[in-house]
Amino acid sequence: MNEGMGLLFTNNSQGNINKKSSDHCYQVGRAQSGDMGAMLNLWSVTPGLGVGKGDEEKALQVFLERNPSTCLVLRIDKGLIGTVLGGFDGRRGYIYHLAVHPDYQGKGYGKVLLNRVITELKFLGALKIHLFVFNDNQSATEFYHHLDWELRRDIQVFSWDANRDNK
Repeated sequence: MNEGMGLLFTNNSQGNINKKSSDHCYQVGRAQSGDMGAMLNLWSVTPGLGVGKGDEEKALQVFLERNPSTCLVLRIDKGLIGTVLGGFDGRRGYIYHLAVHPDYQGKGYGKVLLNRVITELKFLGALKIHLFVFNDNQSATEFYHHLDWELRRDIQVFSWDANRDNK
């Protein structure tokens, strides 16, 4: 399977994808409960990525259980350096927390994770996939523009804090 960097990938028995070269070996696989601490640490050092109320370990565990094939991590030498969370609601796919450690950005790892989660969401039946980017996250905006994602100008996002009382 080619994941976009002109490199050959193979599946192992756990459904992971391994890439080997003379200088690095990396693996893309399903996120596990034991990865949550490293995921949260990565998100905290990734500029432009927001960590909010839904990113506590209990909520992440529920998300991983509901979306096992679309929550992915990328490791180099067993160290977690990239994540992506994909969700599918039966109609649309949603991508959250595509993150690559700042020391590894610009090397194609984000594209590898993005292509893999898109493949998984399409397999589940997603015909359209959405993601959210903070307005001030220029590097993410440029990344998605470069990959031909459409910036929607016809919709707005509204949010409701479920801890509030309904009125």
